[in-house]
Parts: sequence; C-alpha cells; structure tokens
Amino acid sequence: MYLYIQKVKYLLAAVLSASIAWGTIQLNSVVYDLIVNIDDTNVVQDFNPEGGATYYEPLVFTTTTGGNFEFNNYSSKLTNNVTDTSLLIYDNLQANLIVDEPWAFNDGAGIGFGGGQENTFQGFERESQAFQGTITLAGETTYTAVFASFTPNTMGTMAVRVNAPSQIYSDGLRAAIPEMSDTGLWIALIIGGFVAFCYFKIRSVL
Repeated sequence: MYLYIQKVKYLLAAVLSASIAWGTIQLNSVVYDLIVNIDDTNVVQDFNPEGGATYYEPLVFTTTTGGNFEFNNYSSKLTNNVTDTSLLIYDNLQANLIVDEPWAFNDGAGIGFGGGQENTFQGFERESQAFQGTITLAGETTYTAVFASFTPNTMGTMAVRVNAPSQIYSDGLRAAIPEMSDTGLWIALIIGGFVAFCYFKIRSVL
C-alpha cells in the first residue's frame, strides 16, 4: 500500500508540474478577436497601379510590454469574395496612411517586411491570401495598424485574431479592441479543480 501511494504521489507531482507549466504558457499570452469593418469612411484613390479605390480601417493601439505579436486574418467577408488582405503597421502617428511606407507590413504567411520579419515582399505582385504573421513590437509604444485589401474597390469585414504577450489598449476606435479572452482563466480553474480532486482522492486512500 505504501509503495502504491508513493507512486500515485509521484504521478500526481509530474502531472501537476506539467499542468502548471502548460497553464503558465497559456496565461502569458492575451488573445483578442476583432471584427474590422472596411467601408468608404477611409479611402485613398488611385494608389494602386490597377487604379480604383483602396479602402482601409485604422486602429491606434498601445502595447504594455514588448515581444512577438501574432496577427491572423482567419476569415473575411469582402467584395466579390476577395481573400487578399494586408496589414500595415506604422510607428509614426503622423504618417499618411496607405500612401507612406509602413514600418512593418504583412501580406500573408511568410510575405512581408519590418518588425522582425524577413524581407520577402515583392511589391504589387499580389498574393490571393489573407495576412498572417508575427511582428515584434516594442513595449509601451503606440502604433497604428491599418487593415486593407489592395484589390481595388474592396470593402466588407475582416475577422482578425491578435495573440499578444500582454494586454494592449485602444482609445475606442471603430475597430475597438474587446476584453481579453478568458481562456487562460478557464485553464487555471480546470487545473486547480483537477489538483484538488487528486489531493482529496489520495487523502481518502490514506
């Protein structure tokens, strides 16, 4: 009986350690889900070599700590079922959005420049894919993210997920950042409940 209980304790310790480590990883990131509306409020005419209008939506936000920020346009409902979207990030709040070159740019998985990305952008050779990339941002710094499609005359909505190393803040623009997802809290509660259950189970065996 003694050896059996010792084995259970060691197993519990191992599971507890792994659970806490996994939970810490989850709790050290904050996930935001944004619905970005692209309409005729913000537009640049004839910027694209193909002509037409480039519609976009800006979001000014401030980081709390620096690190890697993942931006993923995982779904869109755009004009003519367009899937080609781009993310521009400016560190100059006075920049002429779209027209001025951004500090960082992402045009799809593995396509972009700036913010720690390898420079793989090939100008207006368009890729029919949504933006998806990891960009390194500084802490306590204000940026402007611009969501757009460089397919002319494209409007609609983008569903964008931002995985940040810590909380970020916005001044309540039209693409306002919601509260952080509570996934980490649920993970912590599940781990705590499992540990409590195992503890009392072992106590009953003893």
